[in-house]
Amino acid sequence: MMDDCPSECSPPMNPIALPTHKSVQMGLWPKLLDRSNGLLDGKAIEQSSQGTNSNNEDEDRISLLPDHILLDILEHLDLRTVIQASTLSTRWVYLPHSLSCLIIDVAHFLPHQRNKRKNCTLDQIMAKYTAAVRRLLSSSPSNKQAIKQLQLSFYLVEPYLCSIGHAVGNVVERSETNCLEFTIWADVRHPSYEHSVLLGQRFMSFFQACPAAFRWLTRLILQNLTFGDSDISNLLNTCSKLEFLSLTYCDNVLDPVTGEDTVLKIDAPHSALLALEITTCGYARIDLIHVPKLGKLICANWIGGNPPLCFHNVPRLHNITLRRAALHWQRPFTLSQCLSHTTSLSIMYLNFADQMIWIEPEDPKHLSLIFSNLREVYLYNIFYECDLNWTMFILEAAPSLTNLYLKLSRHQCERSRCEDSAKKINVLWNEASPDFKHSQLSLLEIVGFAMDKKLMEYIRLVMKQAVGLKMIRLLDQEPCAKCDSIKDAGFSSSMEWRFPAEEEEMSLTRQLLVDGFSSSVEISIG
Repeated sequence: MMDDCPSECSPPMNPIALPTHKSVQMGLWPKLLDRSNGLLDGKAIEQSSQGTNSNNEDEDRISLLPDHILLDILEHLDLRTVIQASTLSTRWVYLPHSLSCLIIDVAHFLPHQRNKRKNCTLDQIMAKYTAAVRRLLSSSPSNKQAIKQLQLSFYLVEPYLCSIGHAVGNVVERSETNCLEFTIWADVRHPSYEHSVLLGQRFMSFFQACPAAFRWLTRLILQNLTFGDSDISNLLNTCSKLEFLSLTYCDNVLDPVTGEDTVLKIDAPHSALLALEITTCGYARIDLIHVPKLGKLICANWIGGNPPLCFHNVPRLHNITLRRAALHWQRPFTLSQCLSHTTSLSIMYLNFADQMIWIEPEDPKHLSLIFSNLREVYLYNIFYECDLNWTMFILEAAPSLTNLYLKLSRHQCERSRCEDSAKKINVLWNEASPDFKHSQLSLLEIVGFAMDKKLMEYIRLVMKQAVGLKMIRLLDQEPCAKCDSIKDAGFSSSMEWRFPAEEEEMSLTRQLLVDGFSSSVEISIG
């Protein structure tokens, strides 16, 4: 039953903008849709081919619009509405088959009322979904337009996968689709390790049985799968057009000898992969051995030890994001240890999630080659007690850095803390070269600024060393409902701070910061 269905936590696919065409603004569209309430399933789609007769003046007016305008309207609507529209008359029957952009999301096949979902099985949902996919992707005499963008979201449930894969394969080979995306959900919310292994095997069987579909695949989003050692590399080398891969709650089979997590090794010299996202996965480490086109990498909430990544031949990597609320078994590591062999980084985003700082300051000379092209650095959610002078080693190691963004975190609610969280330890680093000057930094932005002596001294330190600094932007911490509730309940906290909200306070802050400096840096507050 649907108790095991992850529908409630399954995010929608790309958001769809509301239509703004003149015919919609006239109010005709809602009137037409009010007269079509069929269910979104194979039966409803079959019925749409029969059409309905009406002399309604509104329908006549909108039906007089040329096909390309009607198609433009339909491509801004969700699938349920598109199918409902196709039942209005024979004039609309084949329009869904002519869409150049088609999004078929399994969420549209769930009952609207949550209490009804308990009486609906995944088998029933996927039967309706598969019938709709086959119908919508079938060719028709009037279907002259190729599908250039096709996005499918569905559950990893047999016996429907091959039907979906073959229907997709037929249409993409005929249409030469530019963008083909699969978002594939596990059939239960929290599968056991054994079930995740089964799901991984099921996915690889689907991959091997539908080569045409996967040959055209450009984006793939997976969750809760346990792969064999070489599965990911085989997938990337075979899917010659795959540019984006997202793995969430995935891992490899356990080491048969030790029973421990294993290393994910990605060796894909023939891969077209441009972006990789790995979130909350159970790998001991991720080794990027050969991924020649990879440009953007996001690694978040890793479970293994530090460092989470090892780079070999990734010559085009220019954008990296690391995000983790450190756990007690994860020790701080040096960036040179993690990022060795990368020389093309231009953007680096590190998010410490209000917890322990999991990088270790080091001699900037160790990072000079790695950071030679670095332009933007984001150091986010640094816990408020932590000293900030340690960030200067990054500034000194990155001579081309132009923008430095810091976000301080004062969360009484301890939003990211759990029983396995690492202990917060202040990071001290006083090894900056006394005569160091940085000529390229033009922007310093601090979110979570407060009228605090330590913070003011840090900003003045940056101003002293960044001789080309043009703008300092100081912003308040973003609101937090949980923290506000704690405060409203009357609990005092050492985390309370004062942001200069009044003009007099802002003016005083600026004076204190520029005192003794001859630079013309602009200071924006709020």
